[in-house]
Amino acid sequence: MVFEKSLTAMVKGIRANRGKEAEYITTCIQEIQKEVASKNLATKSMAVMKLAYLTMLGYDMSWATFAVVEVMSHNKFAIKRPGYLASSMSFSDSTDVGLLTINLFKK
Repeated sequence: MVFEKSLTAMVKGIRANRGKEAEYITTCIQEIQKEVASKNLATKSMAVMKLAYLTMLGYDMSWATFAVVEVMSHNKFAIKRPGYLASSMSFSDSTDVGLLTINLFKK
């Protein structure tokens, strides 16, 4: 199961689809949903990074908050970093996984 389009490839695809960005981003979100369901945390980390970029464009990523916490719990900082970025952009006081994040920081 090899999908994992990089963030750079996704940005290039968005720029190449001028006028049809919404359609392209919809297909990207569908691919990202498959990547988030992956067991591989490196793939999940890349998916969270792409979601963070799409959040900057105004798309909602609240459906992937648990995946963000999973990425944040990894041992390697390079895999954790996209999770911390995405959490700072999308978590609020009413986010359901707030308690999990607090417990993660206590460890």
